[in-house]
Amino acid sequence: MINVLIPVVDKPEQFLKSAREICDDINLQLVIGVTKTIANVYDFNIPNAIVKVYDDGSGREEIINALQPLLLGEAVFIARKPFTREEFYQFINKEAQIVICEDKKMNPVSSLFNNLWRKIVRAIFGVKFFHGDTSLVYFNAGLGNVLTNVSNLSYCTRVDRWKGVTQDTVKSSSPKAKVNCDKGTGVRLLLFAILSLMIGVVATALISVFVKVNVVIGLLIACLDIICLSTSALLMITYLFNLKIGKKDIKKAIEVAKKG
Repeated sequence: MINVLIPVVDKPEQFLKSAREICDDINLQLVIGVTKTIANVYDFNIPNAIVKVYDDGSGREEIINALQPLLLGEAVFIARKPFTREEFYQFINKEAQIVICEDKKMNPVSSLFNNLWRKIVRAIFGVKFFHGDTSLVYFNAGLGNVLTNVSNLSYCTRVDRWKGVTQDTVKSSSPKAKVNCDKGTGVRLLLFAILSLMIGVVATALISVFVKVNVVIGLLIACLDIICLSTSALLMITYLFNLKIGKKDIKKAIEVAKKG
């Protein structure tokens, strides 16, 4: 049995088409999470599908976390974007334990910087990026058992915290799903990064003008600049990480009564 989770917060016609193309497969548990307004406009009474309706304003990742209790402890396919029947069966027929969408190939220079960025993220956050796009992601039955018990299903399916597993990719015809970023947190991170740099620059300038600089003062200025620069760099890395992955701490969407 394969658990297929489809959170619908946009593109309802396309997601309906994807769901209807695979709903006749008896080896699937098809679970659709949809916001209230969309559910009232579009008919999600698809054969063999479990449909859950959530408050308007619920995000894609919140719905994914809310659907976690319905997992049967077997293989899991999460669709953050629409897919075709052919793409779906390419995913589940791969022998790898984790399968994601193939990303565009990078030129050597971009690949070099990307690998450096991955190492920085792994050193700071203790996680890796998947080598591809997680808009569509499949975990085989062995890993599906683990996903039923993780504390944040959404986050665990967007970053690579897995060790000793095989991975593969599948080409996808549709564009990536939009990352659900916390704009407020992003703005604060940028402002604090700029503020940290300004403190270092202004403090150094004022001390140099009004204080006679000796070896001790010079070392103190250097330490202050290093602290400010390091703080700013860490904040910028966190900001870029959030742009790439989206929000880390995702609550569960609130289910509402479905109109009959």
